[in-house]
Amino acid sequence: MPSVNIHTHSSFSDGTLAPWDVLKRAQMAGVEFFSLTDHDTVDGWINPDYSLDDYKLKTVCGIEISTNFHDNLHILGLGIDTGKKNFLSKLKKYKQRRIKRVEKIVEALKGLGMDISLEELSIKDNFSYGRPHIADCLIKKHIIRNRKEAFQKYLGHEKQAYVPSSGPSIEEAIKVIKEAGGYAVLAHPGAVKNLINLEEFKEMGLDGIEAFYPSHSGGVVRHFIEEAKKLSLFIVAGTDFHGPGSGRDDLRGFDIEETLMGKLRERFL
Repeated sequence: MPSVNIHTHSSFSDGTLAPWDVLKRAQMAGVEFFSLTDHDTVDGWINPDYSLDDYKLKTVCGIEISTNFHDNLHILGLGIDTGKKNFLSKLKKYKQRRIKRVEKIVEALKGLGMDISLEELSIKDNFSYGRPHIADCLIKKHIIRNRKEAFQKYLGHEKQAYVPSSGPSIEEAIKVIKEAGGYAVLAHPGAVKNLINLEEFKEMGLDGIEAFYPSHSGGVVRHFIEEAKKLSLFIVAGTDFHGPGSGRDDLRGFDIEETLMGKLRERFL
């Protein structure tokens, strides 16, 4: 069975490693089927500083779109055509919304008496910013120890500096992905298990589920595999790798049957 990890992040969003370093580590970990899925951006895929030909991995262009339904309800887009201008235009809008959210959070933290400014985040046009970047700034200032503490105290849902997600609806996220030629996959479904309606998502165009995920127990994995079979959805696996120092440094692959990946299998190069 092949080793699969199609959910990873680089420094183009909230990961700590450059895309080529993520690819290198994935290859060293024995991953065979791979995707980089940065938040609301595919810039890591069109970066000229590296070539996929330098790696032996089978890859598929990916993205992770955050929705406004819930902080943990994200849709992975796999098999994306990065040349679709309308798709890139949508992503630009999502990035702008992210920056507005970051600005509001920074203001909330300043209201709590913290010495922090937007300028310290060094926001760049081709990067996708979010709460982890604010957490990293707080770590540098020795206000908190790690990202987890930042979310538990200030940035998480209903915490002191929380600002609701500025992402698109679930339906829009799926539509945008499919218009770019990609497959829409529900990321880490265990985190939102009691909030989701897979039949409704299927009607919106959902293609697959990330059943294999580090925090999913065997029972949860089996549950989502069964649900996927009922709805003719394919199955993928990922670790949500963010890199050293992020609290999510797991880049192993999951050994799964290729048949579970269904039509997605044909997209890997």
